[in-house]
Amino acid sequence: MIIPNDTILFEKRENPRIPLEVQVAMNTLQKGPRVFGWMQDISQGGFKVKIDIPLSFKSFFQEGREVSFETFEDFFQLKGRGGIIWTSSDGEIAGVRFDQLGEESRRILDEFLVCFGRDVPPPPLSPIVEIHV
Repeated sequence: MIIPNDTILFEKRENPRIPLEVQVAMNTLQKGPRVFGWMQDISQGGFKVKIDIPLSFKSFFQEGREVSFETFEDFFQLKGRGGIIWTSSDGEIAGVRFDQLGEESRRILDEFLVCFGRDVPPPPLSPIVEIHV
C-alpha cells in the first residue's frame, strides 16, 4: 500500500481549526456559576475550551449541555450560545459548537478566520512513502 506520509498527520475538516488563546466566560443556560476558561482553537463551527476548575465544578462540562459564552479581548469579542459536543476524560477540555452568534460576533469570527488561515489551502504533500505490509 502506498500512502503519502502527510496524510496521516493532516486532518481534513469541513471547518478547519485555527489556534487561539483567548479567555472566555461561560454559563449554563440555567444561570449556574460563571466559569472562566481559555479557547484553544476555533472554527466556523465552534471552539475548544480548557478550564482549570475545582473538582466541585468538574460536572460543568457535560455533553449535550447548553451554554452561553462571551470573550472580552479588544480584538476578539464574541458572545453567543452553544452546546457542549465532547469532553475530555478529565473534564477540563470540551468542544463547544456554535448554536447562536449575534451579527457582530459572526462578522468578527469570519474576519478572524479569513485573516488567520481558514481559506489557506492544506500544506503540500511530501513525497510518497511506500509502506510494505
